Amino acid sequence: MKVTTKIALLCIAGLTISGLSACAGQQSSTANSSEITIWTQTSGPDAEAQKKTFDAYNATNPDFKVKMVSMKKETFNAKLATAARSGKDVPDIAVVASEEVPTWQSQNVLIPWGDSLNGTSVNADAYVPAAWEVGEINSERYGIPGTMPTWISYYNKDLLDVYAPGALDDGIITFQELNAAAPKAKADGIYVYANAWSFQNFDNLYLQMGGQWLDGHGKISINNETSQAVFNELQKLNKNGYMVPNGEDADKAFLNGKLMVIPQGTWMLSTFKDASFTWGESLVPQWDLNHLVQASGTDQYVVVKSAQDRSAEKMKGMAALMEWLQSNQLEMLKSGANPSAIAMLDNAEYSAMPQSFLLKDEKMFKAINIITTPGLSYVNTEIDARSWDMIDDKADISATLATIQQTVEQKMK
Repeated sequence: MKVTTKIALLCIAGLTISGLSACAGQQSSTANSSEITIWTQTSGPDAEAQKKTFDAYNATNPDFKVKMVSMKKETFNAKLATAARSGKDVPDIAVVASEEVPTWQSQNVLIPWGDSLNGTSVNADAYVPAAWEVGEINSERYGIPGTMPTWISYYNKDLLDVYAPGALDDGIITFQELNAAAPKAKADGIYVYANAWSFQNFDNLYLQMGGQWLDGHGKISINNETSQAVFNELQKLNKNGYMVPNGEDADKAFLNGKLMVIPQGTWMLSTFKDASFTWGESLVPQWDLNHLVQASGTDQYVVVKSAQDRSAEKMKGMAALMEWLQSNQLEMLKSGANPSAIAMLDNAEYSAMPQSFLLKDEKMFKAINIITTPGLSYVNTEIDARSWDMIDDKADISATLATIQQTVEQKMK
């Protein structure tokens, strides 16, 4: 599942869950069944990988077997809100993006994992710290981390060796190195950078430049000097002809050997893995080697509120599934995601996967930043809609950022 899809919050922000208290007398058809019902927001190969994983769990003959229901994100959001209102056909567990946990919790859709985790290995020591922290709200555990899709860099090593020799010596590609290589690369018809998904590139570069999502008063901040600096840099790359132009297919340019570095999702592994040149993965291009930032997301397993309380036995069965997943995520990682569970680091097959650099290299591991700031989904939606106008110099950067700030503040009221 693409957990970096922060715009999903827009779909659920308007689905207020006001009718839960009225459902107290109704019975949930799943709360104390012999199955653990899990709803996921995946489709295609990712959903198939999840199903294979849960089928493998069921083959261990657990006390509570898993029944997985997969659906598209928009359907998932609507059905989860409807189920929470009615108290009927409520799933036991929903798999949501890290940034969705606070929204669903604030709408009274979720309950904490609570005592079910006592005596288990489901604790902070078992997970990537950034992935574990986002599941805690008001000192209670609402989310348990699953896989961790990330916006990273795919690079063409053959081109880097020609135009930026030595850039990979530390395993990190910087904007300074890209800019230094760009004039010679451009002369040979090679781009050095691509803006394949605007808000992903913005979020990373904004944090690398020292940006903060909240101002001194705790309010979302986007109309500031750091945002201006981000778009000045992207506009410069574009004006100089160093970046794949708007409207051209950056993925195709990379596969055709015309692009040195492309920031893209780990989920693009199946697209790039058979490229005809030597390629690799690294952090997204960095602004400051002393302040590495790699924005990421992580799936979170959350317990959905039911009109009928689940038994302690069933909650323990759900916790047992979380324990098992800590070392049995391999099938779900084949699409390019990383695990959030530390136990997977000892798996030889995972360690051979190209994305494993993010967890196996200490300095890159420490760079992981999982964003959960309330309101950022609105910012990212506006960035996606307006960034190319700023980059192409069709819209004034300062004026556009002011408009984004105003729009986000209105949406958050």
